[in-house]
Amino acid sequence: MTDALTKSLEAKIAEVAAIDDLVERGLAAREVRNQIAAGDRALYAIHQAVVQELRQGRTWAEVGELFERTGSWAEALARGRKSKRKGDHADQPTPHARTTEGHATDTTAP
Repeated sequence: MTDALTKSLEAKIAEVAAIDDLVERGLAAREVRNQIAAGDRALYAIHQAVVQELRQGRTWAEVGELFERTGSWAEALARGRKSKRKGDHADQPTPHARTTEGHATDTTAP
């Protein structure tokens, strides 16, 4: 299975690389990357479900060992990916440390 996937992916990459028009090549590359990303998300969900199911009656360390990984890896996979979207950050920036200590933020004044 892996050989067929690798050969197919290499063939698709070569096909995209052979497109003469730069814009068309860029658009084709984006489309293939989107397809790969969608496949990755689907495979991640399968992997996550397997780890969660294996967890029944096992420790995280035991589950991680089944995949030649650590228990913390297995637990993190089971919990899922963290979103990197901006909306997940605090609404207000963290104030400068000197400000919270009552010091002026201007470090140029004596």
